[in-house]
Amino acid sequence: MSAQFCLQPTRGSSAPAILILIFYAFSREVSTLKRRMRNRAPLEVKGLSGFRARLERDEAAFVATGIGMKRARAIARQALAALPETQLVIATGVAGALSGGLRPGDIVIADRAIRARRDSSHPEQVLTVDGAIVDRCERALHRAGLDSSTGAILTSMRVLPNPQEKRAAKQNSGAIAVDMESAAIAMEATARGIPFAIVRTVIDSLDDEIFGAEVADDEGRVKPLAAANYLVRNPGAFLKIPWMIRNLALATRALADAVEVLIKAGLP
Repeated sequence: MSAQFCLQPTRGSSAPAILILIFYAFSREVSTLKRRMRNRAPLEVKGLSGFRARLERDEAAFVATGIGMKRARAIARQALAALPETQLVIATGVAGALSGGLRPGDIVIADRAIRARRDSSHPEQVLTVDGAIVDRCERALHRAGLDSSTGAILTSMRVLPNPQEKRAAKQNSGAIAVDMESAAIAMEATARGIPFAIVRTVIDSLDDEIFGAEVADDEGRVKPLAAANYLVRNPGAFLKIPWMIRNLALATRALADAVEVLIKAGLP
């Protein structure tokens, strides 16, 4: 998609209210989306990292949570307290496939967010996304010519690194995809009575091995020393780097397409 967002000055009034609050884990997930924006501005909220954009009708704030449920919940709580005008929360970013039919770059809309137990992929808590919001997401993407799959997303306490663990998570939870933040964000939105949507894109298929999760910090940045040690211990990982870059590119482009459509659709 080639359309661009732009920041527009508001004449004769104070700055417009934040209407849509969009959470992502790390900056690379939204890098393609940011490049499409003709203008953007820093978020300028103490303790939060992200940016904001004035849309045609609304304003959106994008906030980085870092990786993992604990960080995501703390940042979501802080952001919602700082931005009380929020009318819709969207949890977005990349996810791993738990369904064999999903491929890198596929768009997933959650109808439920499942918080996994600390020590397993069995459900601890299930948060249901409002059916009207799910329907509007599906319709908006369909009108834009974007295919999507709808189902539960499991929020895991850790990376599921291999097909065996992914299949077990699918069996235990019934989810079609897995991430590490969505349920935490949904919990904070629900506690305040704010509607939420969860829209993610697939970065790895069910049968893909995930390697090197330990080389990134909580912000998604590669730790050079950890990366070097990992590659020394696992020299075959060099061969998988192009595959990872390709999948990330597919996922981030699809994510930009999906988020752009949804926030222009004026949900909820």
